[in-house]
Amino acid sequence: MPKKYKPTEKVERKEKTEEDYIAEIERLKKELKKKKRYGLVWGEKPEEVVEMCKKKLPIVKEVKSKELITDKNKPVNLLIEGDNYHALSVLNYTHEKKIDVIYIDPPYNTGSENFIYTDNRYDTVKDDDPYKHSK
Repeated sequence: MPKKYKPTEKVERKEKTEEDYIAEIERLKKELKKKKRYGLVWGEKPEEVVEMCKKKLPIVKEVKSKELITDKNKPVNLLIEGDNYHALSVLNYTHEKKIDVIYIDPPYNTGSENFIYTDNRYDTVKDDDPYKHSK
């Protein structure tokens, strides 16, 4: 524990050298490695979709036949069907600082082999109506 000084006591301060700073940085690095980290951890390499969206910006097409207008005097809500990253990339350009809430509903019961979640729950849904659970 560091020594405590009285307010009237003169304290001599030693100027730190470059070696002192390097030693302190190395000590802090070791300490950081000991602590358990929480939160989001980003991979070393960006996902393919991220790289693709840097070169080709997705385009959202309006489908008039699916338009839902309850009151022309109220704000419009959008329903975007597609890949989450693509939709968010577009909104980042078209609606920057204009969105209050985004609800992302991941796909489920698709039976996809490349899906990162357990996604083969067809045994609980009848084959004649696979979307029955979402109606």
